[in-house]
Amino acid sequence: MKEYVLVVDDEQSLRQVLELFFRKEGFEVDTASSLAEAEAAIAANAYDLVLTDLRMAQPDDGLKVLRAAVQKNPWTQVIVLTAYATVETAKEAIRYGAYDYLTKPFDNANLRKLVRAALARKEDDAGRRKALRESVRGTSVYEGIVGRSEAILGVFELIDRVAPTDANVMILGESGTGKELVAAALHARSPRKEFPFVPINCAAIPENLIESELFGHVRGAFTGAVQTKKGLFETAHRGTLFLDEVGELPQPMQSKLLRSLQERSFRRVGGNEDISIDIRIVCASKRDLHREMVEGRFRDDLYFRLNVIQVFVPPLRDRREDIPALAAHFLAKFSEKHGKPMARIDGEAMRALLAYDFPGNVRELENLLERATIMETKNVISVGSLPPNVTKFVTLGAAAAGENQESFPEEGLFLDTEMDRLEKNHLLNALEKTGGNRTEAAKLLNISLRSIRYRLQKHGIE
Repeated sequence: MKEYVLVVDDEQSLRQVLELFFRKEGFEVDTASSLAEAEAAIAANAYDLVLTDLRMAQPDDGLKVLRAAVQKNPWTQVIVLTAYATVETAKEAIRYGAYDYLTKPFDNANLRKLVRAALARKEDDAGRRKALRESVRGTSVYEGIVGRSEAILGVFELIDRVAPTDANVMILGESGTGKELVAAALHARSPRKEFPFVPINCAAIPENLIESELFGHVRGAFTGAVQTKKGLFETAHRGTLFLDEVGELPQPMQSKLLRSLQERSFRRVGGNEDISIDIRIVCASKRDLHREMVEGRFRDDLYFRLNVIQVFVPPLRDRREDIPALAAHFLAKFSEKHGKPMARIDGEAMRALLAYDFPGNVRELENLLERATIMETKNVISVGSLPPNVTKFVTLGAAAAGENQESFPEEGLFLDTEMDRLEKNHLLNALEKTGGNRTEAAKLLNISLRSIRYRLQKHGIE
């Protein structure tokens, strides 16, 4: 199968030369003359390699192409073309995840060598990706995050791809989805892992204290500042600073944060000395920061500085197949914590958990399992230990159907097998209802088209 390349450059003559080169080398080739065309092409196709000019209409257009390519497919290799052969330019592109850069003018031999090396790394990455999936499917755990659904595997793959780079990362998702765990995983898989991971909840600190918390203060800077204090920027030096709920920062603090990121230095409150820092910023928000930016509540220049790579953590209702593994994980945790050995969760209770939407996501499931562990009088979690808002769907469903709940077999069962059976039945029913239309079936099941394709392949459904 031919490899697929996208060439992005605003010079028509160079695009034509590169297109001819790649076709002669046996590649399928698309071209784009602008950032907008490149983003549209990347959204519509899966490329093995993207070759982009670094500077087009805007100086950072090439970096935006790089970001879009990695966001769409973490395993796409990106080579940056530049006529500005400075060490800093190369470092920035590679820091954001480019494989390498090539200086204009170039000869075909060097280009060929670089392309082959980039695609060889893609093959190595494919091996790592396969190993990652096999490991997660065997243990259901990745850097402390539990799950093996397609939705969460996509998050793991993106973490694995961008963690070794130094690009800033923005993590988006609802409350309780585990955004801090994702930030910690990015740090643990990065070259900075031997240095501090420093989290701060921007929503939990009063506005008048946030600057001091981030940058520290000198003695006498304000009433109560009886001694000089380091801020979290200094604490995180050479490591990772995680700004949770960054959208809650007041506008004046957004400006100071932007300046410190641009200058790679800051001043303590009340101080005159510039202190250099080397940190990676990972931030998170449950808000739609793009809308906040458009409506003027979040600085656009700070947004683009932080949003180099974006990771979306799916809500638990979009990865229900992870509920059994998460529930087992929390059951073991709280059995030990409360000194109550719990053997398992019975079938009726598990059906209730699988039917519930979990508006509070994984955090709600965790709290629910702790409550159930405390309330349960036997060594098996039963539906009676779950709150009524969780059990009502199963109870009402059984009453409406006029049938009793299926009893749990005395000899036990293989939960994964039962879950696979249930998943296969729902897939077949959805396909039957939509006349075999996979897109419509995916909508009925509230999953992505990519996810339904994977599941159909898994169950051997044509």
